[in-house]
Amino acid sequence: MRVRSSDTRGGAFTGARARGKPGKFELADHGTIFLDEIGDMPLPMQAKLLRVLQEHEVERIGATRSMKLDFRVIAATNQDLGRMIKEGRFRSDLFYRLNIFHIPIPSLREMQDDIPRIAYYLLSLLREKRRLIPNRISPEAMALFKQYSWPGNVRELKNALERAMNIAEGNQISVDDLPGRIRKFYGEVEGTADRVGLLRNILADAEKRAIVEALRFTGGNKARAARILGMHRTGLYQKLKRYDVDV
Repeated sequence: MRVRSSDTRGGAFTGARARGKPGKFELADHGTIFLDEIGDMPLPMQAKLLRVLQEHEVERIGATRSMKLDFRVIAATNQDLGRMIKEGRFRSDLFYRLNIFHIPIPSLREMQDDIPRIAYYLLSLLREKRRLIPNRISPEAMALFKQYSWPGNVRELKNALERAMNIAEGNQISVDDLPGRIRKFYGEVEGTADRVGLLRNILADAEKRAIVEALRFTGGNKARAARILGMHRTGLYQKLKRYDVDV
């Protein structure tokens, strides 16, 4: 495979420089290469990639012979490749060459119940990287996270959390700390049913958090936790089942 690049640093994608520095496919020999955002690849590069996948060989610029490689490929995209094929923007032969084992990953709006876990995971990563203070998300903000459609998916959630962490006062992120587009959605929830649903989610999230905190404080003792929460132990068991709290 010959690739010429206008970049004076040489062929960054495939490899290959006259000085002999190996490219990504060569580095992936006997391993796995991950091709992210495959749907954004221009058509000329798609043709070159197809040849590499079919022949399992590359040729460095300036070289006199090809080299055989052994690699696995994982490709990812958030675009509709089927539609792109119909529009002539993605090669069908490359699609079928890549689409041997398809793993669909649902968007955030399709897994609302997992959003709190994902949000707190991202929050922990951001705190570790930037050493910022907030380590909690208010029940109102979390309920909003579960209602919002997240057109930018996980990247948008991470962006929202990073923005909020930089302006939040204290150790909790509130609705007021979130980007304008999300605050606007919060203020424009239309219809009584939607507002009641949002309030119900806020109350449920707050109740679940209180139960988890009480159990953590009592070391998992449900009888003590029920007394702290001011409820009968049977009611606590029912709520543990409803909120799927594992103790």
